[in-house]
Amino acid sequence: MIPPKPWSWQRAAPWFGAVTVLLVGYCAWPYTVDDAFIVARYARNLASGIGYSLDGQVRSDAVTGPLWLLPGVLASWFGGDPVGAAKLVGLLAMAAASWLVLRRLSQRALGSRYVAMAMVLLACQPTLGCWGVAGLETGAATLALCVAVLAASRRPQPQLAALGVCLALLAWLRPELALSGAVLLAWSYARCGVRAHLATLLAGAGVASVCVARRVLFGAYFPLSYYAKLGTLSQGLHHVATAAFVLAGLFGLLLPVAACTRGRSDDRLMAAVAGAQVLACVLVGGDWMPGFRLLAPLVPLYVSLCAVGAVRLCATRLGRVSALLCGLFACAVPLTDLITRVPEWRAAGHSREQVGAVLAGTLRAHARRVALVDVGYLGYRSGLQVVDLAGITDPEIARLPGGHLDKRIDDALLERRAPDAVLLHSAAPPRLDAARRLAQLSGYPVEQRVARSRWLHEHFRVVKVLHYAAHYEYVLLLRDEAAFSAPARAGSGR
Repeated sequence: MIPPKPWSWQRAAPWFGAVTVLLVGYCAWPYTVDDAFIVARYARNLASGIGYSLDGQVRSDAVTGPLWLLPGVLASWFGGDPVGAAKLVGLLAMAAASWLVLRRLSQRALGSRYVAMAMVLLACQPTLGCWGVAGLETGAATLALCVAVLAASRRPQPQLAALGVCLALLAWLRPELALSGAVLLAWSYARCGVRAHLATLLAGAGVASVCVARRVLFGAYFPLSYYAKLGTLSQGLHHVATAAFVLAGLFGLLLPVAACTRGRSDDRLMAAVAGAQVLACVLVGGDWMPGFRLLAPLVPLYVSLCAVGAVRLCATRLGRVSALLCGLFACAVPLTDLITRVPEWRAAGHSREQVGAVLAGTLRAHARRVALVDVGYLGYRSGLQVVDLAGITDPEIARLPGGHLDKRIDDALLERRAPDAVLLHSAAPPRLDAARRLAQLSGYPVEQRVARSRWLHEHFRVVKVLHYAAHYEYVLLLRDEAAFSAPARAGSGR
């Protein structure tokens, strides 16, 4: 490695990358994904002694990465906001991951223009900053994976203890990264032989401990998200193909390919780790959340490989032209996504704080238990018991037939759970009959099934329709006796 010259691009690159991530996160700060409020509610209940439960009723394994409860629990203990703590820690972790990867890149003899290229590529990406402040464990998982990759590829010898600890942490944060972890362990064995047992033992302890904890506490080795949200291979392929275009402009992927085929062994390791996570994303059916959450941990590795690939291609005139065109595509599409994504996410955050807060107050005033899909923010703000129609927090519904947002919930289950409010979403304004019964709804499959059920038609009436966002209407139904006494009866909420 050649030490960077003072005040060179190599020296500035790590700090520029970290500041860029922080800046995007600052701009997107109002956005918080709905599932983050589920984690916050669990953390608050744990800190207050209620236990590992969403609403204090049934113990359930709705937090895929249990380690991510720690920031919220600590914040709640000291009287702080668990959601704000998770957002801040996630953003700082994303910035740290970018700093570490760009620092390693800047220590290589690539030339200042290629390090600057990595900086620009990172600055065009909205994924790290936006998912850093979304409130989930994505930032922590990104940091752990990047540290693991850097530890495994360190010269002259891998840092086996750091590698094992990071893989153990990933088992408690993001199970989908297990394939990438296996690649890193195989690499460590290829370099170190039996000395790599240390990393394997540490990683194995993390995997075993989380599996045993789940089995003892919840009677299953997998979190509820595995049963509630597992998609199909076709969905996974579509998700990955879309990500290839949005994150890399498609042609930008030629740069990592060049790094893999013409670069050093540690470049091939990064590519193998990225390929393993892409395969894992396909196998789990992709992700329904915006912004490619499951692929976010690969972004710092991707920009590093792009810089290396550009160096390898620029050995010839044709290669320089190819590198330039690939770099333009790799910047243009993510930059367009950045320009459009951040305002959309900010608007979603403001809608939640305005319309969502009003709706949570209405639920709190007229119900004790509500059946809905969006259990995160509304459950957190209202404090009500919830019947999770998606099954993410409900062990019984999660294991019903049907995929994500398509659970086959029968009338008997809903009658037994006895919610006194039902909240459904619709992509278009719903149609009501003369008796204010729900006649047509453009919601998720599980919501449409509930909307057509005899149970809903016999016991519930629509009392309010609220415009939440573009193509997103909330339809609030109360039981007949509550519906006719509710002050919200006559209002549309628009």
